[in-house]
Amino acid sequence: MNIKTFQAVDMKSAIARIKEEMGPEAIILGTKQVRASDGTYGLGTRAFIEVTAALDDNAPPPPPKKTEKAAAKTVKKSTLAKDSEVDQLKGEIASIRSMIAEGLLADASLKKAAGMAEELENMRSMLAFMMENSDFYKGAGLEPNYLACYRRMVDRGVDREYALKLVREVREGVPGNREFDLKSIVTRIGERINEAMVTAGPVAPLTSGAPRIISLVGPTGVGKTTTAAKIAARLTMDGKKVGLITIDTYRIAAVEQLKTYAQIMDVPLEVAMTPDELSDAVENFAGKDVIVIDTAGRSQQDFEKLTELAGFLKSGPEMENLLVLSSAADSASVEEAIKNFGRIEISGIIFTKMDETLKPGVVISQNFKTGIPLYYVTSGQRVPEDIETASPAKLTAALFKKHAGAVEQTPKTTRSSAGAAHV
Repeated sequence: MNIKTFQAVDMKSAIARIKEEMGPEAIILGTKQVRASDGTYGLGTRAFIEVTAALDDNAPPPPPKKTEKAAAKTVKKSTLAKDSEVDQLKGEIASIRSMIAEGLLADASLKKAAGMAEELENMRSMLAFMMENSDFYKGAGLEPNYLACYRRMVDRGVDREYALKLVREVREGVPGNREFDLKSIVTRIGERINEAMVTAGPVAPLTSGAPRIISLVGPTGVGKTTTAAKIAARLTMDGKKVGLITIDTYRIAAVEQLKTYAQIMDVPLEVAMTPDELSDAVENFAGKDVIVIDTAGRSQQDFEKLTELAGFLKSGPEMENLLVLSSAADSASVEEAIKNFGRIEISGIIFTKMDETLKPGVVISQNFKTGIPLYYVTSGQRVPEDIETASPAKLTAALFKKHAGAVEQTPKTTRSSAGAAHV
């Protein structure tokens, strides 16, 4: 079997080339959208279609040129050729349907092997995305550099609503709406993110002299125990007196892990299994500057366990509850966790596993949506190295990796958790 890959600006052109070189008996094995960089800061890209086709070695040779032209004309008539990207995509879908109707994929088993249903569904998804944002693609009139920044932010996890708002606000702030170079646009986007994000931290002792009590809550597997150790270690290195408490008695390994960290840091550790024991442990640490409490992980969908944890913490002394979330989780899961853990009166958020995520924009979007202060981000297992105070500048740099130097600045820090941030 002869297999070849064709590249073209659209599906219609790809089909014409396949028919010309391989004939109408060719079978489409797969299609995909490919983007090639234009070399400008890694943002400017050009999209094209890559189609893989196969032809049985025993198949008849391609028909004469006249027939080829007629076939191409038929495909052209069945394709909706429009100027906009949305209509172009509709035309590509129509081309696939036309191929099926003409018998290019007549064998049902070959259709399944080619995965045409999946490819068609992928194209429908792209069409749905473009239709959903038709005001942007059709009416916004954004210049290429602004469009490239918008797409980069969406690709990196920023909600489309916020990404578009950021780009438009930057553009509207330019005299005459002229187009900036990419680096200038990224710098101004960083400034807007820096102004809009609500951050807090690092955790510090209270001015009253009483211990500041913080608990770390969150879903299972996000790294609460390691994060508790990192915070305690940083405070100890800064000369603060710290006490550690764990109420995660469900996992023996978690208790042993925290004990090991406590011994290395020379920090006292108490284990509490009941609200009364928690109160006693806090009382024992009355002379400390900060008390860090590690809790058992809870699924955001287990409302019974969440209610139980909320009751446990509320029955003890007054404390701040910091929600620990994985930045590697998808946006929907993060949003659900923030909503469902809300019954525990969340004071702030910590995002872990920044070294594992491909979408750091999720952190930014959730901050914009909720207005809950972001305290820390973590990026590894090392204690205490892999934790740092939340920095909007560094988060922006993570969106535009090649532009990190353009957005490094001193971040604005707030301690208020009232009200949502808006961009």
